Amino acid sequence: MKKLVLGVLFLVSWQFSAQELYMPRNIKKAYENGTRDLSGAPGKNYWQNKGIYNVEVKVDANSKVVSGKETIVYTNNSPNDLNDLAIRFVNNLHKPQAPRSGVVSKDFLSSGLHIKSFAVNGEKYNVNSDDWGTVEKIKLNSALKSKAKAEIRIEWEYPLSVQSGREGQIDPETFYVAYSFPRVSVYDDYNGWDMLPHSDRQEFYNDFNDYSFAITAPKNYVVWATGDFLNPDAVLQSEYLKRYKSSLKSDKVIHIATEQEMKSGKVTKQNKWNTWKFKASHITDFCFALSNHYVWDAASVQLKTKRASVQAGYKADAKDFEHYVEWMQYNLDWFSKNWPGVEYPYNAMTAIQGYADMEYPMMINDTSIPDDFPDARLIGCLKKILNNYLNLLSII
Repeated sequence: MKKLVLGVLFLVSWQFSAQELYMPRNIKKAYENGTRDLSGAPGKNYWQNKGIYNVEVKVDANSKVVSGKETIVYTNNSPNDLNDLAIRFVNNLHKPQAPRSGVVSKDFLSSGLHIKSFAVNGEKYNVNSDDWGTVEKIKLNSALKSKAKAEIRIEWEYPLSVQSGREGQIDPETFYVAYSFPRVSVYDDYNGWDMLPHSDRQEFYNDFNDYSFAITAPKNYVVWATGDFLNPDAVLQSEYLKRYKSSLKSDKVIHIATEQEMKSGKVTKQNKWNTWKFKASHITDFCFALSNHYVWDAASVQLKTKRASVQAGYKADAKDFEHYVEWMQYNLDWFSKNWPGVEYPYNAMTAIQGYADMEYPMMINDTSIPDDFPDARLIGCLKKILNNYLNLLSII
């Protein structure tokens, strides 16, 4: 009888243990270390690393080359000393030898990123980026200690692909410039460095960083970007500056510039180059777009504690995009008041007519559906704003 009882107890114990869900060893270790909690919340020992990015970037509309230099103040909040830095550049997906999830056309391909100089804490490194993929490690001469900071300086350039998708040339004089700068890849509490190559199918994994961008564009090119527009007085002529500033307080859509006005050279200051400045804090990514002929519409929407600027850039006669500003006004107001019922946390939202149907922080690259307004509003505008909104809410 005693043996029978012990046998039954063993079977019951085995049955319960067999029903436990599999847990990867790195996730289990994170729970044990207290960086993650079984409730889904961050654990008591949770940490994230962070970069403060100061980026100067120039877009040559003739050569289609994007060049820049950046300073990154990177803080190692982890308990580990870092002997390497992993640098990620998603646009190397365009290199012919890059692994991809599908077939691409010749117009998709480019030579990829060229690193002109690389330094950490003033020490120069010889970096050959010819064989780089979308993420590569650089061995540090001196480890970045736990709780310490490093200053990383990079000078670089790369060509915009002719084929536009998530980024590239929308047309020969309109560019959507995303994933445009080398960044420090994520170092986290359960995988260490994120070394997963980008193959054009997975979503993106970035730290929450602070970004200051100075974007130099040729005269007559308007720049739209993530974040707060810091210097409209320096780049816009008086009439268009007045319209832009009026839009920041207006419920009514203001046509800041028509196609003809853009082409006539009336909109931007007539310097050979103009530098547009933007800033965004505690955000996962930064992107921008520019054109010398897109229509520019804008208005704003009154939320609980502030007005948020809402803008659209699009080709003339794109019948759906003519309504994008008012659609975005409605969406931001409704999401803030109803579901999820949290005020939109930033000061701007911009939609650019392109081909990607892709959302970025405070920016949308969206396909025009001019012959089906309900579809354009639901699938194009509303869905992208919702995805953008929910991504931003992860910081709150």
